[in-house]
Amino acid sequence: MTSESTVTRRGFMFGAGAFGVAAYAGHDIAPKSAFSGEIKGRRLKIAAVGCGGMGGSATESLISAGCDLVAVCDIDPSAFDRWEKKYPGIPKFTDYRDMLKAMGDKFEAVQVGTPDHTHAYISIDCMNAGKHVYVQKPLARTVEECELMLKTSLRTRRVVQMGNQGHPGVWRYKALRDAGAWGGIKEIYSWSDRPIWPQGMKEYATPEALPANFAKNAWDCWCGPSADHGYSKAYHRFKWRGWWDYGCGAIGDMAVHNADPAFWSLELGLPVKVKADTFGEGPITIAYPKKSRIEMTFAPNKWLPNGIKLTWLDGGLKPDMKTVPGLAAYAADFAVKDEANKAKKAKKAGKPYTPPAKINPLVPGNGLIIVGEKSTTIGESHAKKPVCIAGDKAACAAASAAGDEAAKYNHYREFVEACLAGDLEKCGSKLSYAAPLTEALLIGCIALRFPGEELAFDAKTMRFTNKPEANMFLKAPKRGEWDFARLAVR
Repeated sequence: MTSESTVTRRGFMFGAGAFGVAAYAGHDIAPKSAFSGEIKGRRLKIAAVGCGGMGGSATESLISAGCDLVAVCDIDPSAFDRWEKKYPGIPKFTDYRDMLKAMGDKFEAVQVGTPDHTHAYISIDCMNAGKHVYVQKPLARTVEECELMLKTSLRTRRVVQMGNQGHPGVWRYKALRDAGAWGGIKEIYSWSDRPIWPQGMKEYATPEALPANFAKNAWDCWCGPSADHGYSKAYHRFKWRGWWDYGCGAIGDMAVHNADPAFWSLELGLPVKVKADTFGEGPITIAYPKKSRIEMTFAPNKWLPNGIKLTWLDGGLKPDMKTVPGLAAYAADFAVKDEANKAKKAKKAGKPYTPPAKINPLVPGNGLIIVGEKSTTIGESHAKKPVCIAGDKAACAAASAAGDEAAKYNHYREFVEACLAGDLEKCGSKLSYAAPLTEALLIGCIALRFPGEELAFDAKTMRFTNKPEANMFLKAPKRGEWDFARLAVR
């Protein structure tokens, strides 16, 4: 197990952060995350908090990677059906705290698959109880929550991995970087066609009656430390992502996947400037805008001597095919392949397919573009293999191939092995990386509340320096007994 001083050298500065925890200053990218198969004949016992939807899928993947499921927890009883069929009689809970009390000695780790706003509280409470944590992305809903998770992991020595399933693909980007394939990097773009849930709301939903099959405390457990606006189908299920109190919008949902290779391979850290455009919706308040552009400027480092600007786009906005080298030709080819796939799927389903009279260029729905002086690459979501669209394509392909083997690492098995080894740094999307990645995106979210203004951010003090009123949005929420201060004193 690594010592706290070792972890500090790898990227933390204690005592400088606004919350007295840690400010990011880079990260160790040595190849510690390979699936080595070194721990055999030992399975990790886990419990699932949030066992439907993505939480259910992650739990299935963790079981396949070497876990035994001993208990499940969810506020929605329908989430239990799949598990009762697989494991008749498996213990079921509405409140994860009851699960910890009743069965805490029966499992070593938890899968936290709840909405964004309860990730941190549940994770910290479980770490305090001695459990390792696999938590869905984004890590948390506020910067302070990320910092508190870092502090707790270091204090308890519990492994935490964020559910960044495509992360092993970043090794191809590292190979491109090490080969100097891009040359001097000029611009970075990342985007998503999301949201695919409602956004742009101006009023909270009218409270509805809690479903009859829900436990009385179910909605209190769902809200956790965030505001309780009353149960409504406008929040539960899935639609919570568009609400400020509960989610992180499109950037929180997808930039964790799409921009991950740039953050990891280029060690971007936290932005020093952020600026957002909400395209006429004005400053956001209770909900995220229907579409947005967020520009994040990062300070110079050894890979980026002049610093860099990363532009995030969502809601159907895409990088400009007229200005990004090679993008127009790539989009034309992508559109042809996309239509071919539609035809293939239609034929397989026995449905008619009518090709369009004209195939217009199409930029993928999710992706990352790195524009360099020598070459420009594009990659789709979840760190998929980057493709050179301008520059020396043969050289880029050869360089990227050096990371192909590492890109096959099993994301879930990395977590299992890290837990069994007691090594906080062993897994790929480890907390020391996932926290600053998430924090950078959350800082971008705050810029949406001040559209058109360039906000300056100081990573050492963890504060906006030219917009003091923005700092309140860095803080963790609290509601009644759901107070992070109660967890910190344990």
